[in-house]
Amino acid sequence: MKEEVLLQLALAKQYAHHARFSGTPRQAVADGYSAVDAMLSALLIHGGQEPPRNHRTKLETARKAFPNAFAAESVQHAHGWTYAPGADWNSLEEYYKKWLASRYEEFDMDAGVASSRVREAKAVVNSGIRFLAKAEKMEADALDEAASLRAFGYKFSETSNAVGDVHDILFDQAERFGEEHGSRLGTKLAATTNYCDLDLTAGDRLTQRIILEDKEIAVDAAQLYNAFVQLVDKIQEKRLAGC
Repeated sequence: MKEEVLLQLALAKQYAHHARFSGTPRQAVADGYSAVDAMLSALLIHGGQEPPRNHRTKLETARKAFPNAFAAESVQHAHGWTYAPGADWNSLEEYYKKWLASRYEEFDMDAGVASSRVREAKAVVNSGIRFLAKAEKMEADALDEAASLRAFGYKFSETSNAVGDVHDILFDQAERFGEEHGSRLGTKLAATTNYCDLDLTAGDRLTQRIILEDKEIAVDAAQLYNAFVQLVDKIQEKRLAGC
């Protein structure tokens, strides 16, 4: 794998991560398409082309050169298959236009639409990594891990695992609450944990190692995430009450 390609993949991972944790639709779209743009650069560099400085030209050039780069597919794992979504080029062209608007114009977008754009950016990054891994005759998980290590210093950490455990517990509580009150699906869809997450990142090796390995920090992060979800629930209750 070319070093320049791996760098662009790391940038794509970072931008997608920033979009996922964005606080406004403008930020979500700005960072989300930046992840797409970095992936387009990775594809073109892989193909021996210098990425155009004009972002619209870059999109069109990558689309022509790699029309199937973001195809959806079924991915086999040790214990079965999972569906891996891709991305549509026409939708990405509209995404680009929204990106321009988010940078230079008055911007108004529903939070749900912005969230769907974040998912689209993530699908672009994941499907692009699968495409490049096949071209390099390597496992997609190995390339994804290499890009994650370059971007964050690790792929999974004790912190992310602990927060994920709390997420699962809270989601299970919401599901059981829905069963008891006759709205299981609605409660699951409305669960705050669907829209709130927490992660720690750092640029220096020492802090990265602490985040990666330190179980005490992981427990503190999990408690912080739990408290944050309660805070968001309280804000939502006040909104519903009209306060």
